[in-house]
Amino acid sequence: MKNRSIKKILLAGVLSMAVSGAVAAAPWVEQWQAFAASTGDPNHAKWAELIASPEAVKLAEEWAKLRGYTASELIAKADIPADLKPGLVINRDNMGSYSWLKDYLPPAIMAQLQSTDWFKWSEIHIVPTNSYYMSRGTLEATREAVEQGRKFNATPEGNLLTEDGQHALATQGALPFIHPSNGLELNWQFVAHGVSIDNLAFKPVVFDVCDSSNKIERQYEGHLWWQKFHGRNDIEPLGSIPNKEGIVEGGGMYFLKPFDIRGLAAVRLRYAAADRDDDFRVFIPGLRRTRVLAGSDGQDPMAAGLEITWDEWRSYWLKTNPEAFDYKLVGETFILAQPETGHVYNPAVRDESRCHVEKVELELRPVWILEIDDKRGDYQYSKRRIYIDKENYYMQHEEMYDQRGNLWRVWDDVRDFDPKSGQAMWKTVLEWNPISNRLTHLLMDSSWETIHKEPSTTTFDIDQLRDYR
Repeated sequence: MKNRSIKKILLAGVLSMAVSGAVAAAPWVEQWQAFAASTGDPNHAKWAELIASPEAVKLAEEWAKLRGYTASELIAKADIPADLKPGLVINRDNMGSYSWLKDYLPPAIMAQLQSTDWFKWSEIHIVPTNSYYMSRGTLEATREAVEQGRKFNATPEGNLLTEDGQHALATQGALPFIHPSNGLELNWQFVAHGVSIDNLAFKPVVFDVCDSSNKIERQYEGHLWWQKFHGRNDIEPLGSIPNKEGIVEGGGMYFLKPFDIRGLAAVRLRYAAADRDDDFRVFIPGLRRTRVLAGSDGQDPMAAGLEITWDEWRSYWLKTNPEAFDYKLVGETFILAQPETGHVYNPAVRDESRCHVEKVELELRPVWILEIDDKRGDYQYSKRRIYIDKENYYMQHEEMYDQRGNLWRVWDDVRDFDPKSGQAMWKTVLEWNPISNRLTHLLMDSSWETIHKEPSTTTFDIDQLRDYR
């Protein structure tokens, strides 16, 4: 018995060393482990432990093999300033010492770091770069498409088609362009990323509305759902949701607070065909009526005082239309962005007013820059500039300009990313308006239990969602 016990101990040691060896091959894990040890912060330690799990490392490495690189590898090959490293603290008093900062910090965040009154970002803490990726199901579907040499066609009419002419996002679950060669392909890769998960649920999502005096003017609260109808790779039912032919995805929102709008509900269904408008309906409880909204109504705020419009409902939900917009891949760079650590902790800490950022963590990310220009001059924004992550194909930062060319709104968020599964929802969103000096802060409570239950058809039917309790 004693010999068996010794053998078990030795075997456990061998397995431990094997796991440690796998972890040692992941530079982002080693960097986070060293960083967490240096800070002593329990949140950092918990995050480092999560990304070091064998499941997370394996999934990250498989995505890296398919993609051909990791963020860490791209950074290692770049000429990055020696000062720009984990542990660096930047504030408005010392930012002038770092002449390179303007090259890595988006201008809108630079402005808030310099601010002394409205929506201040008081202090930035640099943390190690992570590796981000999508789910195993999406990996396998995309890898199969690549190995089979399948091609996707981004048409001038605004459709994304498979080789046999079917609408890609309404029939299959592979990402279309893991190495986008132009702006239209990058746009479709970003759109295909979607919400990064088959089902999504927030219970609740809280909107804090800050006015120009840095005071909470109003607070909204509600429940929000999202669902991918086809190409479902990870959550039952796999494949397609019945009776959703031609519809890519749907979103549902029900407001619980404040009392004067309680019961306001919205459902928006996205059709794959470029020439078919979304089915977009809002129930207004005060009128006891349902309004059918047109595409132009997507430019309206979700509720009074909010900066977020229906077209930013999930960061970007404008229908692809090359006849109305130019999609340009204008560059590749590295930017400092909030880490997607929402599964463990929020990297941005607000002060007592809840309208200033007292401390925020940022990491260096490799991105493509996508610019979407309004060709007709009849959309709310003359331009969107979106910094899309090269690992995860999701935005790290977005700037929106009015028709006069002025920066109008800025979107910056944090995902609730689970490294073990590659699935993600959201944790926080900051959307601010530097023209009117207004801010909307969203805090989302991801309902991981809800998304794995049998999806309810009532969530995406306005006539049934209106009676939600």
